[in-house]
Order: sequence, then structure tokens, then C-alpha cells
Amino acid sequence: MTVAFKTFGCRLNQAETAQYAAAFAAAGIANVPFGMPTDIVVVHTCTVTRTAEDTCLKQIRQLRRNAPEALLVVSGCAVETVAAQTFDALTVDLVIPREHKDELVARVLRHLGIDTPRPPVPCRPLAHRATLKIQDGCDFACAYCIIPHTRGKPQSRPFDACVQEARERIAAGFAEVVVTGCNIACYADAGRRLPDLLTALATLPGLGRLRIGSIEPGTVEREVIAQMAECPTICRFLHLPIQSGDNAVLARMRRRYTIEEVAATVSDAAQRMPDLGLGADLIAGFPGETPERFERTKHWVSQLPFNNLHVFPFSERPGTAAATFDGTVPPAERKRRVRELNRIRTRLREAFAEQWVGRTVRVLIERIDSAGRGSGWTGEYLACRVEGLPASAEGRLVSCVPYARDADLLLARSLQQS
Repeated sequence: MTVAFKTFGCRLNQAETAQYAAAFAAAGIANVPFGMPTDIVVVHTCTVTRTAEDTCLKQIRQLRRNAPEALLVVSGCAVETVAAQTFDALTVDLVIPREHKDELVARVLRHLGIDTPRPPVPCRPLAHRATLKIQDGCDFACAYCIIPHTRGKPQSRPFDACVQEARERIAAGFAEVVVTGCNIACYADAGRRLPDLLTALATLPGLGRLRIGSIEPGTVEREVIAQMAECPTICRFLHLPIQSGDNAVLARMRRRYTIEEVAATVSDAAQRMPDLGLGADLIAGFPGETPERFERTKHWVSQLPFNNLHVFPFSERPGTAAATFDGTVPPAERKRRVRELNRIRTRLREAFAEQWVGRTVRVLIERIDSAGRGSGWTGEYLACRVEGLPASAEGRLVSCVPYARDADLLLARSLQQS
């Protein structure tokens, strides 16, 4: 018996899928790539925007049409926002709500009449990075966000359980561990916070490198920056969802910081680590974002040392406060602003890639083609193609020197494996 997964959305969803895959394997049910014939299909959904939710529903509809005999299981955030009648109409076999997501595998087994776990079977890795879920939920109540409704209040995993899972991932051969959660800055267990957990993880024997997920501005990012600057196993990449460069827009979004505070933080980070990979999320066309306010965002992201931008047009998400706000920006104008910010992104990204030409970088090789060209990511989160690799390099950290770039893709030759 086999299971396949289709995972939408964030790294937290990816981490949960990896946990489900391991639990299925422990029950004797092997994981196969999505799209192959299988007995069970799990669709782990995202609902961060209405578009994301619609994409999930479209995929479920196609799956039921193309694989009518498979057991179709739906989990994730869309379960909390989509009416049960919709899933009934799509003939979904099992819908797993948030409060029972830890029971997903057990519920599937009961549905199939499998009462006791069987011997483990080999489980195909879902990626060469191991995602480590350390917490779930958020109560920041940003005006545009549905996540507090779909995932609930912050809940942290026990400190020791996080460290033990990381040990197991390292022992299983994963070269990189990615710390993820709904709002990892909220991590707290028995008086220990995110910086304490990062210290414990970063010093685990055998760890190749530790990557930190997105961190909310105005929380623990200053402490994390100090750790990143001192610890060689922590990837020098920091992602801050700043969302806007205008204080009036930030206040309307119910964010907890000003753009001047963000500027002070990232300037400090760049001074400590001049080669830091620095990313930001931005929402274009939020209600009340006038042309002048949008220009302020353009100014700040151009002047600050960001080198990677994730830009999204504002999407009216039913159930959020922002969906009812006045000052609506027309959809066509939102898209135009996204294009403008993406042009800035391209310029910043290519300039950052250029800085690494001729210098040694370490790349986690995620795939290798028949010509021995590997592809993967540097610690600073730049894509890199590496020539002259044996097949055994896949899944390993490789040292190489980029000799050129193609847009923001580094082109490199291998030095050695490590």
C-alpha cells in the first residue's frame, strides 16, 4: 500500500507533511511521488489567500477525477475556511480538522481497517533539507491574515523533542535542518525561547547547517542576528516579513513596528555580516496604500540592504478585518505595483549574486543531471549550478567557486565535497 502527498503553502506545511510521511512509513505504507498511482492521496492545503484556497480546491477536484479509486484525504488550513458541504461535493473521503491533525495517520489507518502498525518500510525523502517544526499558531491578529483562525493560538513543541528530532534528521543524513513554524519568534518552553533553542540545535554533532525560517520584526530578531554572526553553522540568511515601508500602512495592517525600527535592525545585521542574505515579504496595494505611501515602500526597500523580496498583491481574504477596509486599491493597480517592486527585486538580487562571483560558497546539492551538473542553494539563499559532480554529491554540502552568474543564478565549479 502506498501514499502520495500534495503540499501547498509554507514550510510549516512541508514539515507537517514530512511527519505524516514518516508515520505512514512506520505503519508499513510507503511514500511515492505525487502523480504516480497510489492507494492514498493526502492534500495538505493552504488558505493564506483566496487564490491559494481556490488552487487547492481545483487540485482536489482534479485528483478525484483522475484517481477515483484512491482514498482522498484533505488537511491543512483550508479545512478551517471551506464549508464541509464543499468537500462533500468533491467526494473527499476524509477531512482532518485542525484539532485532529496529529491524528491524521491514525484516522486514515482506522478508515482502512488497519488497527496496528506494521513493520517500517523505506520512506523516500521529500527533500534534502529537513524541516523542523518547533511551534504552531499565532495570535498577532494582523488585519490581513486568516492564520490565527486556521491554526489557533501559539503552541510550542517541547524543547527536548525539537532537539531530539533534529538529532534524528541529522542521523538520517540530512545536511541542512530548517527551523520552521507559524510564528517561530513566539517559541517558548519552560522558560526557554527561540535563541535558546537555536543555540542547542546549532551545536548538534554532525549538523551541516541550520537555516532559520521567517522571523516577525519587533520580536527576537536582534538576538538571532547576534547568534547568526557568531555561529558558523547557522546560515547567514534572515527573512523579515516587513509587508510595507510606510508607517501608516503598517499601523493599518496592525503590525508591531515602524519602518525606522526595521531599518535600524537590518543596518545592524548588515554591519555585523556584510554578506548576509536578507529577504523581506511585501504586500502591494493594501487598502489605504496611496501612491505616496507606495513610493515610501519603494524608497525603503531600495535603500536598505535587502537582496531578496517576496512580493504579493493584496488579496481580500474573507474573515479578515482588511477585507472590509475602505481605501481599496484597484486590482490592476495592485499588479502594477507588484511589477515595480519585482523590478527592484531583480536589480537587488542580481547585484547580490555578482558579489559572490570568484568567492568560495557552500551549496546543498538537491539534484544532479546526467552531465554531472548539480543544483542547489548557498547558505545565503542564492541558487547555484555546480559543474563536475559525481552522483554521490546529491544531498551533500559542496564547496565551489562561482565563475559567473546568469541573472541571479550562480554558475560554479566544484572544489571538494564536505
